[in-house]
Amino acid sequence: MAQFFITGGLILDWLATLWIALILLSLLVSWLPKAASAKGVFRTWLMHAAEPPILLLRRTLPTVYRGMDFAPWLAILILVLMKAFIFRAMIYWGMLNRPPL
Repeated sequence: MAQFFITGGLILDWLATLWIALILLSLLVSWLPKAASAKGVFRTWLMHAAEPPILLLRRTLPTVYRGMDFAPWLAILILVLMKAFIFRAMIYWGMLNRPPL
């Protein structure tokens, strides 16, 4: 059971890091001048990969203030907090409850 928590925490931590990187990359791509007019395969894939946590926040909270959407930044903040407190705690709990050799 302890190994399950260690492995699960490591996988979730890695996936959260990947999702944060995808959200940041999609933000950077959206700020480029040509990105708004040119819809390529990379941009379409990137937007579909980074959108699920952002769409969840947009459905539950009002995230637009004075024309600026704060949902991507709020999603990054929530993912960082989950990495720091939940996923890392899973890893440490698994390490503490490992049977002695």
